[in-house]
Amino acid sequence: MRAGRVAGAVLSLLLGLSAQAAPDAGVPDAGVQQAAPRFAWPRLQVIAHVESSDIVEAGGIPVALRAAHVKENIRDLVQRFADAFRDGGLYVPPGKEQAQYANNAAMLTALDPKRRITYTVVMMPRPDGTTTLYLGEANHALARPQEAAGDFAPLPPQANGVLRVNAEGSRTLTFQVPLTGQQVEAFYDDALAKAGWKRGDEPGLYSRPGAELRLTHQPSKEGQRDVVLIHQQRAR
Repeated sequence: MRAGRVAGAVLSLLLGLSAQAAPDAGVPDAGVQQAAPRFAWPRLQVIAHVESSDIVEAGGIPVALRAAHVKENIRDLVQRFADAFRDGGLYVPPGKEQAQYANNAAMLTALDPKRRITYTVVMMPRPDGTTTLYLGEANHALARPQEAAGDFAPLPPQANGVLRVNAEGSRTLTFQVPLTGQQVEAFYDDALAKAGWKRGDEPGLYSRPGAELRLTHQPSKEGQRDVVLIHQQRAR
């Protein structure tokens, strides 16, 4: 599996997590007001479009996703997007309610409760001072129930907080489970072997004709472990 594809799938997952937030949670009641024009992303100095626009489904919610490489630095962009969200009439949750993102990157989310749309921007700094941006729009009005019947891999019996992200050519499962890393790996070594998957040369990598599957996990809170499974189609 190419690194770019893995990054794209993980990014879809991040936007999916933001999409799960209730679009009216914590929004102050301003009474009956005329809806503001639909939010438009601010204009930036684009160096290149990293990926073409795409639609993924995260937790049953369609998310429009696109990415770009821009000249602006991340410090200026954080304030610029915060101002753009507020000027566009969106509700911006307080900092403590915003999702956190590692590796010096930043993530900011705003809500349009009238249209039930969540806007998320992930900003990833580059060594030269420029920034890679990932922009997502989650339309909660078009949400549909998640179904486990079509999962590409089984879940451990105690799995909780399951999120499914579907994109063109890839699918992602993420969940928490009260198991150790060795127990997670043992469960999937056995379950995937029974389903015809073969272990690859890299840790957590499995393959079978026409597809690859990658398993990653890390410790979480209160004895839980965060687990991510990414299924990617590949040429035969």
